[in-house]
Amino acid sequence: MFFLGLVVVMSIGAAPPPKPLAKNVVLFLADAGGTSVIAAASLHAHGAPNKLFMQRQLPHVGLSDTSTASQIVSDSAAGMTAIVTGQRTHNGVIAQSAATVRGKQDGDALKTILEYAEERGLSTGVISNDSLTGATPAATYAHVNERGKTAEIFQQAFAPRFGDGVDVMIGSGRAGITKALAASNETLEAVATRVGRPILSALDEVPADATRTIVLLENSEFDVEAAVQTAHRILSKNKKGYFLMVEVDTHTDHVRRGIEHMVLMDKVIEETASLVGQDTLLLLTADHSFDMQLRGGRLDAPLLDGVDESEAKAQAEKNPTVRTGTLRMENSHTGEPVIIAAKGPGADRVHGFMLNTDIFTVMMQAYGWKPSAAGPATPVTPRPRTATNQ
Repeated sequence: MFFLGLVVVMSIGAAPPPKPLAKNVVLFLADAGGTSVIAAASLHAHGAPNKLFMQRQLPHVGLSDTSTASQIVSDSAAGMTAIVTGQRTHNGVIAQSAATVRGKQDGDALKTILEYAEERGLSTGVISNDSLTGATPAATYAHVNERGKTAEIFQQAFAPRFGDGVDVMIGSGRAGITKALAASNETLEAVATRVGRPILSALDEVPADATRTIVLLENSEFDVEAAVQTAHRILSKNKKGYFLMVEVDTHTDHVRRGIEHMVLMDKVIEETASLVGQDTLLLLTADHSFDMQLRGGRLDAPLLDGVDESEAKAQAEKNPTVRTGTLRMENSHTGEPVIIAAKGPGADRVHGFMLNTDIFTVMMQAYGWKPSAAGPATPVTPRPRTATNQ
């Protein structure tokens, strides 16, 4: 009896086994991807609710508040800064503290989840069908007081504070970035030569044995699934693991395009889930929501009937409102909570009502990392360059 009692006491007092850590984290960011856009994407693509992969296969779900340090409604700069640094700032500010005065005065540079990964020797990647210097991708690697400082943002990608910088960058915005660099008496070619990293113009130019790559595209309608496959092939070579951020612009200011981009995002998540192993945390969220609401209609009728005509009429009349029998779009960011959905190590930390800053904590804890005090960047010995590891 004594032995049995001892076993019971020891069992009660035993610490639970440690949770498995994530080797890799993939953060999917649906820009302006509110819950109404997700619902509309399922109805549009499948004719029924809750048929998206993200709705069926990302089991841990919560809701994220998206407010900023000073405003109820966030833009992508403040929204993504909160997600990747765990601290809130003001609209228009990229990964700098709330002491920043937009466009006038720098605040403290906030250390991002990508920089933590670089510091620890993981590989890192950023994919976006928006500009690579757009607010969402920029917040992972740059620190500026104004999101419009395109040339400065781009050049910060090649002057990292931690590690040797983003290993894989794939996205659009080539024309805009070229123009911004020219205004600063700089060129893409000069930047590429100075840092020893070719800036490619197409996905099929990436060498099969590449260990790093930068692909800067003209058109935002590129194959995001192929970009993810390319990034995974490169990043997964690192035995320490990787961090990858994948953004798809799901703004519904053009209703059909935004909803179809959410369908694309769902396919990208499903494709990624098939590539990675059980050691990878997949996490989906949005930086803010958008004023597109479902307001009627039948399940047996196409969701977007009449939307193109209504949109053309609204544009001709300079009216921000698009209305059909099924939906209404007011063309503005909104402040209601957005979804967080996750699968993999650490996904169970996603539940209930959360803050956008909590997403950073979820990712850090999944890796088993603790935030460090602010300090100087860790010195880096650059890896040897070859023709294929750029």
